[in-house]
Amino acid sequence: MRVRRDRDPPRVHRAVATIGVFDGVHRAHHALLRATVRLARRLGGTSVVVTFDPDPQHVLAPRTAAPTLMPLEARLAAFAALGIEWTWVIPFTRRFARTPASVFVRRLLIEGLRVRALLVGAEFAFGRGRRGTMTLLRTVGPRYGVSVYALAPVRRDGGVISSSRIRRLIAAGHLHRAARLLGHPPTLHGRVVPGAGRGRRLGFPTANLALSSEVLPPQGVYAAWVQVGARRYPAALNLGVRPTFGTGPLVCEAHVLRFSGTLRGRRITVSLVRRLRGERCFPSPRALQAQLTRDIDRARRLLRGPSTRPA
Repeated sequence: MRVRRDRDPPRVHRAVATIGVFDGVHRAHHALLRATVRLARRLGGTSVVVTFDPDPQHVLAPRTAAPTLMPLEARLAAFAALGIEWTWVIPFTRRFARTPASVFVRRLLIEGLRVRALLVGAEFAFGRGRRGTMTLLRTVGPRYGVSVYALAPVRRDGGVISSSRIRRLIAAGHLHRAARLLGHPPTLHGRVVPGAGRGRRLGFPTANLALSSEVLPPQGVYAAWVQVGARRYPAALNLGVRPTFGTGPLVCEAHVLRFSGTLRGRRITVSLVRRLRGERCFPSPRALQAQLTRDIDRARRLLRGPSTRPA
């Protein structure tokens, strides 16, 4: 997949496009992206995702914006895996947000990208004041020979699949239910940074993850998979403030099983499988050490199999 990261559209043959942030790239997004790929192939065109960075809500309402499910680079990888050929990442600013929806469609999509077909969700809205709706697209599109398609909402487990619904499930600790809607386990992304070294002194060295603004599950210990390059490893992950050593800042630290080498400075992805227990304050480091041994053994059994597996 090729990526363009500015306001100048990529020059592609017969663009068949879809638009959105696609936070989480969940099952409803899968349906829209796969439909875009299929239509592009049928028309002999090029499948294109038009997305924005940063997320518009983080620019327009940073204090109330919901945390993300998946950073941009992970979303790009998911687009590529679903067969998208091009992604146009438009830098989003307050000035850009003032662009009227009709201008966005005409200048960027029709005159710029030269889109031939456009697929969006039925409830899709965009542009200044979110005035760009299906009514506008179906009014403007045909004037320029653009076919517009709306996909019905995708439902599962008694409701419509949406990023906001998935965020609520993760925050409440319902990882399995969130994974059913996502199509994959909830994930955390970040760079491994130096820690205080307490895990190593207890006999359980950890990779300390500097998290981005992501949805977090309740504090506690989790069985998880850690993705390192093209391989993944079972791990026991602690998310919390380490109360045994006095309350401190929130940390995310993973004891990666049977991994040799250093992870410091590397970007990794953690896939959360199951919460093993809540965070507790132990009477001594030795009591914590004994519990960590049990946690790691439980995570190992839960993630039973080869120590590394292809992603």
